[in-house]
Amino acid sequence: MKSTVFVKAAAFLLLFGGLTAGASAQIIISGGFALSQLDTSGSDLDYFGGGLGYGGNIYADYILPINIPLSLGVEAGGDTAKLDAAYNDTILAVPVLARVAYHFDIMPKLDLYVVGKIGICFVLWQGEQLDWLKDTQGYTVKTPPGLGFGFDVGVAYYFTSTLGAFAEAGFDRYNFSTTISGNGEPARKLKSPFNRFLTVGISVRF
Repeated sequence: MKSTVFVKAAAFLLLFGGLTAGASAQIIISGGFALSQLDTSGSDLDYFGGGLGYGGNIYADYILPINIPLSLGVEAGGDTAKLDAAYNDTILAVPVLARVAYHFDIMPKLDLYVVGKIGICFVLWQGEQLDWLKDTQGYTVKTPPGLGFGFDVGVAYYFTSTLGAFAEAGFDRYNFSTTISGNGEPARKLKSPFNRFLTVGISVRF
């Protein structure tokens, strides 16, 4: 029995050693400005409008010390957009996502990668229209966290061994829904996700 356990442990160490041979760990910290869109089509919020959003995220990626060029990381940030300029209402989405990326080894200064991400999105709606619904009309307005996910193609170019610029383009979606209830009426659920298309910024690796 002990010999079997020893053989299995030795095989695992040999396999892990083969994967990690010649590889080194690396951490990349990135931050950037993002463009997105608040999609109110198909919901009652479409009456208020909703359009181009903006914001930014911070990423922390750890390139695994194995010969397969994978990285694991987290990202957090925020996107905001106006519902209606007349009422000055805004919606803020705050995603907190886990991310995994595959990096294509092209050249030392150029990092091309594909990344998938999934997590949770917190949402804050504030403004005069919301205050009118709650304070004047007596409605209860709730916006619980929703699912966030995305798939992007990224590229980073490093001007030095540590400092570079990056861009991630693709499709990130921050789902959420607002429930308006009370005042003797049936509850209404308004689904109005953020769709993010592009993030550009600065990367530091060490």
